[in-house]
Amino acid sequence: MAKIQARNVDDALFARIEQSAMKNERSLEGEIRLALARQYPAGTTSPEILSSRQQWQKECGGRLRALFDRLSADGFFPGAGQPGPTRIADQVRIAHRLQVSPGLILDCIDGAGELTRDLAERIESRFGTSADWLTTGDGMMFPLVILGTYSGVSWEEFFFPDDDERYVFEFIRIDGGRHDGTLMILRQHEQNGRITAGVVTEAFFLGAGMGSGGYGNLKDFLLFLRQHCGNLVMNAYVFSPPEPDFDFWSVMGQHHPVWFRDAKRRSPSRWLQQVLSGEDPGEWFAGGWSSILKEVAEATPPDNATAHTEKNDE
Repeated sequence: MAKIQARNVDDALFARIEQSAMKNERSLEGEIRLALARQYPAGTTSPEILSSRQQWQKECGGRLRALFDRLSADGFFPGAGQPGPTRIADQVRIAHRLQVSPGLILDCIDGAGELTRDLAERIESRFGTSADWLTTGDGMMFPLVILGTYSGVSWEEFFFPDDDERYVFEFIRIDGGRHDGTLMILRQHEQNGRITAGVVTEAFFLGAGMGSGGYGNLKDFLLFLRQHCGNLVMNAYVFSPPEPDFDFWSVMGQHHPVWFRDAKRRSPSRWLQQVLSGEDPGEWFAGGWSSILKEVAEATPPDNATAHTEKNDE
């Protein structure tokens, strides 16, 4: 240990130190040591300064952990569906699903390894998240396709993407709450199981009380389904909000689409079959709009509508 020696100490100061040592039954050396410790207390440890790379890796790791925890809570993994963080064993199994080294995933979660673009895109493809969100934090954990507006994706693009694979479509109507009548459509790839979620935000809702613009957009949508999508697998459901004032948008982009398949909240429904057959499921077309149902029911595929079917049958 370091030693300190002092020469020519003021006699009065020495006397005060000696008197305090005697009073506290300490040696002169101990009294001086204690006085120095009080005068110069140990400073708080300064926080570690991270480089830009270290900070980025740490942030990516936090988002990756949040993604895996959300997937587990949403019931994406077999036997999951419980809240709480994923365990190391769960993360190892996730690495096996991705066909990468568990050490690589664990290092990324801990911020000790780089989440490369290639790995982020592999995670995106496997779990339906956003590679851009993983690597930058921008956007949503689970991206949404906005449907039915000029700024969104067209019906043609969503129902017939640029490949020749078959898809299964699930039409989910929000039944009740603040967003009653909102339509969500899940498109699932038949082979790899990947799910894309689309939602109609402004064009129309499934219920009564719209204006001419809303009913016009709804008619165009139903005619598109009737005339072009007859050979697609389309199933309809209703989603019951967990509470009356449920804010639908508070969960959009924050849950994997499988969350909307929870049997406690979702149930099969005939509403899609009804409207395509010209029936009103619940006075949606009251107020002089019932002619839309008749027009939809009588619609037939145009001559060129078989192009999609032939493409998928090749």
